[in-house]
Formats: sequence, structure tokens, C-alpha cells
Amino acid sequence: MEKFETNNKKENILVWLDFDAYSYVNFGAIIELAKLEKFDFIGIVTTKQDMSFFEHQKIIPFKKLIYYPDCYINKSDFNLDKLKEIETKYELNLWSDVFTERSFYLYWTDFYKFNKEEIFVIIEKSILFFIQVLEEFQPKMILTQYIGENISNLLLYKIGKKMNIKTIMPVPMFIHNRIILSDNIVGREIIDEYKKIIENFEDTSNEFTEKYIKRENFSQTLKIQSTYNPNILNSSQKINHYKKRIFTNLEPIYKNKGKSQIKLIKNKFQRYFEIRKREKFLNSNSIKNIEDNNFILFPMQSMPEAKVLTISPFYSNQITLIENIAKSIPINTILYVKEHPIQKTKLWRSVEFYKKIIAIPNVKLVHPSVDSQELIANTKAVILISGGTGFEAIFHKKPVILFSEEIYEELSTVTKVSKFDNLHKEISEAITNFKFNIKEINALMTVIENQSISIPYFTIIKEGVTLSAIQRNKKNPEVTLQYFKKFYEKYEEYFKEYANAIYSRF
Repeated sequence: MEKFETNNKKENILVWLDFDAYSYVNFGAIIELAKLEKFDFIGIVTTKQDMSFFEHQKIIPFKKLIYYPDCYINKSDFNLDKLKEIETKYELNLWSDVFTERSFYLYWTDFYKFNKEEIFVIIEKSILFFIQVLEEFQPKMILTQYIGENISNLLLYKIGKKMNIKTIMPVPMFIHNRIILSDNIVGREIIDEYKKIIENFEDTSNEFTEKYIKRENFSQTLKIQSTYNPNILNSSQKINHYKKRIFTNLEPIYKNKGKSQIKLIKNKFQRYFEIRKREKFLNSNSIKNIEDNNFILFPMQSMPEAKVLTISPFYSNQITLIENIAKSIPINTILYVKEHPIQKTKLWRSVEFYKKIIAIPNVKLVHPSVDSQELIANTKAVILISGGTGFEAIFHKKPVILFSEEIYEELSTVTKVSKFDNLHKEISEAITNFKFNIKEINALMTVIENQSISIPYFTIIKEGVTLSAIQRNKKNPEVTLQYFKKFYEKYEEYFKEYANAIYSRF
């Protein structure tokens, strides 16, 4: 493996320059950090198209740019004993990590099914690569997007954590345009600070009610996410573009394994008709209005989703989870299962999946267009894996039953499920013994407002998707740089705030 040159004059920041928008958003942040003249930047780049841009730009002279896939491309050997040694030394659960990778299991496997040995090669080479980079450069901090978008940044995060290197990532706060720059996947800084102040907290002057959350809820963010569109081509450009791509080899990263341009185009057409079929079934077989006076709400997680796959892997099978909840609710209630509106961007779920939900006798499938605020206002309780609906339910003064870690888990109105054997009792007690505590919600919101920043993060990501598409389609770093400079100038004040929040974590 290549020996990297080191220079210890400044503190090193390792920047994970991942696919699509993430690399350009992180680049905008480190431009601001570079102005402090305290840091050198080591960039790990995950695609050749982005590598050409970062090598070409002269805004930041990276101390080192490293193309990550080189560590595993054209490699075929692995040492299972070595993997076990690594798993023990770095306190990993490697099979759990493998199951988070969409290209290895369940989700993005239309073109290729990786076998166990191929997976072992990729994860062993990746881990050894990350260990070498971290040991040689000894970064003060790792900067990345939210962990779990792929197995690569998950492994980097876990190894860095074991080596006592802080990893900073944006974690959404379930309030539109609010994020925290956290060193963990949950945003435990919120939980820890809440526990410190709650006992002596006295301020109940603010009225955080359903009116507040109706105005500030995360649905506005979901609307932005649903409009992400990397396509910058008109119809004639598309035709020429596809003609050209048919004769162009794809980059040999593991996400492209088994793909050819012909297969991609064929798959695109097949998916178009499959999505229409799924949407038609969903429209015909889900309720679009509240039909019952006594129901419990289960909002499905969109899948695949990093948070569920990384911190709630044993609840990722939502059919099994819905069945267990349905077995546990009071006899006089119905379970409303609402499809997530963002699932449309992930091709909906299969018709067979929806049929299994509908077949459960005390369950009704709710259309994603139904207003979540209305559902929360009328439900007896919200039960969920994790996410914003539970947070919003607190403002509606509703009990919340939670399966995973969340920033609001310490409130007395929230019941954290311990095991399925207790689920019936925990649901019943959560409803029967519910008491709203205004002090708790005021304390939680005080912590969130103090520790989070207000920036249009997902709007920036949306424009970053387009920027990435420019580099991918034009294949001209100079053109991309012109667009990036406009992008950076437009959001410069937010990049400054983002960078300040990162710097505060040193």
C-alpha cells in the first residue's frame, strides 16, 4: 500500500468527499475552515469524476487527495483470521455493518448479488486502508455526511471512534432547517444536555404547542428532498448522452458491479412501469381519510434509511414489526400504518409488501398524502422505530412509544420499548398513564435551540445534487468549478455558520 507523506505543522482534518452532493457541501465548509489557516486537509474521494474536480480546483491546496476505491479494485484475496482480529480489536460487528450496505443486501441488488467472499475482500481492504490513513495523518477530526449512507463511511467512523478521533456529521433536528453538528449518529449531545438541566429547569414561558409544530415541522424538508433531481439535460441532450454512455465503461467501484449501460437503460424502463404499478395499488388500497375514532399510529420509516440500518438494525423488517405491534395493541383499537411520503423517491415498496400489511385484520394502510399533523392530533398514541413523527407527537400532547434511540427519548411522555414480550403492557400503560409535562418540552427545545444551527441544509444538498450532475455529465472540471463558485457564493453565509459549528467542536 502507498506510503503517504505527512506534515505536522498544522492540525489535519480528514474530509470524506463522498458521491453526489456530499463532497461539494463538505468542500464549501472546509473553504471557510481554511481561512483560519490552522488546518491542513486530507480528502478521501469516492469517485473518479469527483477526483478530477478536486485535483483541478485551486481554491484549497489539499495536503493529500486519495482515491478510496483503489484499495479494493481488482483485489481478490482476504484473510478471515485478520478480519476476526480487526473485528475484536476495533469492537466491530462486521456482519451488522455488512447488512447496512444497500449494494450488498436487499436494496440495490438488481444488477449483481455479492457473495460472502467478495464482501470480505471489500471490507478487509477498506478497513486496512482507513487504518493506514488515520495512523499516518493522525487527523484531529473527520468531517463527513450523515453516517450510514454506505458501509465505507460507517467503517471509517467506527474505526476513527475507536482511535479517539472525533467524527463530525450533520444530524437533522426534526425542525425545518435546523441541524446539529454532532459526533454521533443520534445527536446525543441533545440528550446529555437535557439530562443535565431538566431537574432544575423552571422556564415554562414558551408555548410549544401543536401550532408551533404545524408551522415548523419536518414536512417542508421532506418536500425539498422529494424534489432532488440530478438531471440537467433537455430531451435532445438526454438522447445523445445515453448514446454516449452506452459505449463508455462505468467506473469499477463496487456500486457499479454487474452494471452495463444497456442494463441500466433497460432497468430504468422496467422501474418506470413497476413504480406506476406500485403507486396504482397504493392509491387503490390505502385509506385517505381518518375512518376510526380509536386508533394508534405507526409511521413507516422510508427504506433504505441510514438511521434505521445503523442504530436500529433489528427493527428494519417493518412487516415483522407491524405484526408484533398489531398483536400488542388494545382490543378496541386499530393500527394505522402510514406510508412515508419520501418513499416515492425510493420507488415505493413492492405490491407484495403492501398486501401483507392489508392482510393483518386490525391494521389499515394509510396513504402517504394524508396530513400527518391531523393523524397525530387524533391518534391515541404514536408508536415508531425513530424519527420526526414521535417528536411532533410530543407537541400534540400524545404518548410516544419508541423502539430506538432519539433526541427526545428522555421525556416522560416517551416509552422506550425494552422487548416485544412487554409491548402490550407498555402500549396500554403509555396511553392510560399519560401526563403531559410542559417543563420537559421547554427544556428540550431550549437545548435544541442552543446546540443546533439554522441553515437550509437540504436546499443546499438539493443544489449540490445538480452540481454533481454537472461534473458527471459535462466531464469538465473547469465548467463544474464555474458552477461551484456560484453555488458557494449563494450559500456563503451558511457555509460560514456550518464551519463555525464544526470549529466549535475542536
